[in-house]
Amino acid sequence: MMVLSHNQSVLMEGADISYFQGNIDAKKMSDAGIRLVIIRAGFGRTIDKNFVSYINALYKAGIRIGVYWFIYASTIYEARLNAKKCLDVIRPYKDMITCGVWADWEYDSDKVAGNKLTVSARCNIVKEFLMDIELEGYITGIYSNQDYIKNGKFSKELIAEYPLWFAKYAGAAGDYAKKGLGNFPYLWQYTSSGKGSKYGVSSKCIDLDHVYFYDSEYVADQETVTDKVQKDTGAVKASDNPYPVPKRTIFYSQNSYIMHGDDVKYWQWHLWRFGLFLDENENPDATQIDGYWGPDSNKAALEAKRRLGLPLNNKMDIAVRIVFESV
Repeated sequence: MMVLSHNQSVLMEGADISYFQGNIDAKKMSDAGIRLVIIRAGFGRTIDKNFVSYINALYKAGIRIGVYWFIYASTIYEARLNAKKCLDVIRPYKDMITCGVWADWEYDSDKVAGNKLTVSARCNIVKEFLMDIELEGYITGIYSNQDYIKNGKFSKELIAEYPLWFAKYAGAAGDYAKKGLGNFPYLWQYTSSGKGSKYGVSSKCIDLDHVYFYDSEYVADQETVTDKVQKDTGAVKASDNPYPVPKRTIFYSQNSYIMHGDDVKYWQWHLWRFGLFLDENENPDATQIDGYWGPDSNKAALEAKRRLGLPLNNKMDIAVRIVFESV
């Protein structure tokens, strides 16, 4: 059985795609820092036209995969038909789907149902769909925006029972993101305006997500790499860094804003590789690669510079990068 190991800090970056993203370049998506993609497998009783090509391309590129199903149903019977079609579509790819099957109920779902459902009826439909998917051994979760949670369109009990994929396009997720299982979102869809060309899709925009969980296979991979770093730092090469090369100088300024982004993760990955991000047992700790350049990252960077004989200042620039990449 798949396990989702939950955390309260961002563990990786994700995206979600459907037919509307058109053609995809999975390698370019990976190069842009995307480690997990939730693919629309279908809607109602219809497969997404690009699902098969998407899942094969993403799997080949080494990107973690989850799927979502857009529910169109007004009765329990129709919910079961949605679940049956979803299972028929995803069953051949079960081993590839390590990041859950997510029930997606949105405004269009209500519209198709005639905008006549009570909260109880809506929740029962979603619950039935989830239970049918779970019977085949999948971990499941719910996609929901803030309106459905804040204004009671889903019951508190239903939301609290499942991992939550939370949609809110803002600078912070806010308190309603904490209403799901574990009191923190498993994913936060924070924008629908990611630049398509940057992330390897032909559509103008793409949804982007912060991811707060590892699936069981990803945890195993992380532990293997950590063991290699513990025993032989050279087992992980500088060229293995999966994050984009920084195009700006990264620095820490006390009592000022903290720089963040995938380029910050580039530097943090090197510090982790050097054995300067450690857990309480003094083992390399990849969870500290969180994309925020705070005092801990700055302290580790100064220690790395000291060991490499570099000037002890707060700047991480191209000159420092050349040295880091050479060792």
